[in-house]
Amino acid sequence: MRKLLAGVLIVLCVATVTDFSVAAYAEYRYSRALQAASDLDFDPEVTITGFPFIAQAAGDDYEQIGITARGTDLGNGRRGDLRSRLSGVHRVGGDWVITESTQLRVDQVTGSLKIDSVNLGRFLGIEDLTVTTPAPENKAGGGGPGDGILSSDRGLVLTGTVNLPKPGNTGHTDAPEREKVSVSADLSVRDGALRIDATSLYSGSADHVESDVADADLPFVLAQFSQTLPVLPLPWSLRAVSAASQGSDVVLDGEPRPLVVTARDFLPGS
Repeated sequence: MRKLLAGVLIVLCVATVTDFSVAAYAEYRYSRALQAASDLDFDPEVTITGFPFIAQAAGDDYEQIGITARGTDLGNGRRGDLRSRLSGVHRVGGDWVITESTQLRVDQVTGSLKIDSVNLGRFLGIEDLTVTTPAPENKAGGGGPGDGILSSDRGLVLTGTVNLPKPGNTGHTDAPEREKVSVSADLSVRDGALRIDATSLYSGSADHVESDVADADLPFVLAQFSQTLPVLPLPWSLRAVSAASQGSDVVLDGEPRPLVVTARDFLPGS
């Protein structure tokens, strides 16, 4: 009896290892297909969810596929992370390995673009920009480990060094009259583009810089944090419909929808 149980356990272990190995190979091949089709600088991370994988592949159906393309080029030295989740995936013909030309019919496709504070600062022309998501002011112990990564589209804290409105001090120049300030800002999406509106100097409990900006100078200072970014790419040409912070990052989310796609559709025109 013990030998039989040992034999069954060995068979199960071998089957499990084999399934994970085949899944890892399939993820690698799809990652390479996405990289080649979209001319990405780095291989994206691909995770195919569901066990056993071999049964999914044999049936042409996958529970879920997650994709993260880190460091995607957004132009002029700016980069962001593209993320997508494909739920309810049906492979339309072809081999079990997903290639550049393999067609996938997907029940729901989500996509987002994450921009960190360094790259957001490059868009705004503020080299030392930092983004902070403050904890809710009315929550005791807010911002602790139990809250996880804080997220909001209102009242973000943007901190950076900007120009003051002195003679000849227009735009982002190297003029000597500069000051590091913290402002409160709101995020929105307008016609698929990220809009940032700085509303006031920040004076709450989150980490920030105390500054002495005259009331007359405040509109000039706030304008340097306020901007509508160009329309940025999302996976599968999804259109951005919302924006929010995630800790020190800003995330644009597309509208989920069913799609029929190939790897070439992940970042078209790249």
